[in-house]
Formats: sequence, C-alpha cells, structure tokens
Amino acid sequence: MNTSVKRALYSVGTSAALVLGSFAIIPAAAAPAAAACQPSTYYKVVKFGSPTYKVTGPTNSKYNSSSSKSTLSIAVTRSTTRSSTWKAEAGGSLSWGIGKVEAKTSYEVTKSVTKGVRVTNKMVVDPKKRGYTRPMVEYRKFNIEKWREGGDCKQYFVGSMGVLTGITSSMHWAECQTKSTNGCTPKP
Repeated sequence: MNTSVKRALYSVGTSAALVLGSFAIIPAAAAPAAAACQPSTYYKVVKFGSPTYKVTGPTNSKYNSSSSKSTLSIAVTRSTTRSSTWKAEAGGSLSWGIGKVEAKTSYEVTKSVTKGVRVTNKMVVDPKKRGYTRPMVEYRKFNIEKWREGGDCKQYFVGSMGVLTGITSSMHWAECQTKSTNGCTPKP
C-alpha cells in the first residue's frame, strides 16, 4: 500500500479516535429532579343542593291606596328561632364550619336568629293592591372536605369533615300582592 494512503488512513483513524474520546470526557447531563412539594393539609368547601327557606314569623300586610307604586314598610315580630347546624363526620364545630365557609366562599353565615325581634320589610306595592310579606331565613348546605398535598405534589382526598346547613340570609322575605280580598300566599 502506498505511504501517502497509509498516512491518510492513519490520520482519519486518529481524528475519529480523538472525536470519540472527547465525548467520553463530557459529563453526562443530570436527569431532571423529581417534583418535590412540602406536604400540607387544606380544606375545600363544596356547596350543594338548592337553597331552602324556613318561616320565622307571621304574615303581615299593608294596602297601597295611592294611584302609583309605593314602597311600604311592613313590620313583623319574629315568632320562631332558627339556627345554623353542623353535622360532624370527622370533627370540627359549628363555629369552625362557619369560619371555613366564610373564608372559602362569598357567603356570610349567621349562627342563629331569635324570636321576639321586630323586623321590617320595605316592599314595593302596585297601586290599589295589598302587599303581603312574611319573614324567613335562607339555608344553604356546604360539605367541608379535608385534602392533603403529598411530597409528590399530588392532591389526595382525606375525607369529609362534615356538613354545615347555614343561614345565608337572615332577613329573607316572602312576598306577594293582590287586589283579592282573600289575600295571597307570600313566596320566597
């Protein structure tokens, strides 16, 4: 074999060895680290069902004798006490449940309304009609759930702490108006 061909092959072989050797010197890239979170516990509030209403006093009425709509003040004294309730499944108390609902939702919850309190509804009544009103409270149900975030950053459901049936409107009014002498039944 010709000397110049031998040198050329030797040169190509040496270059290839140097290139391959340089790859061996480059350190391997580190594998991406697994996600790591600080384990923690938190609560979720889930509203369910439709609102319900309970009466807190008798129906009262007032007649609008004018020829235009009028805002009438109709006063009623509450005859019944109503309260929010807490049904615990894994702990907590009524105050604790109310605190969680108020912190996690836009609702304000009233612990209770008492009888013997005089309340007034300002009701718009059409001309020559009688307006009827009755005081009520509005209840909504909330399930308070306990969750945990693990070190793997995944969310795990721990369980239900309980159900709060809370008064979300303590001054809710049922109303109706009519020309009939038989009156009407106020609806929330």
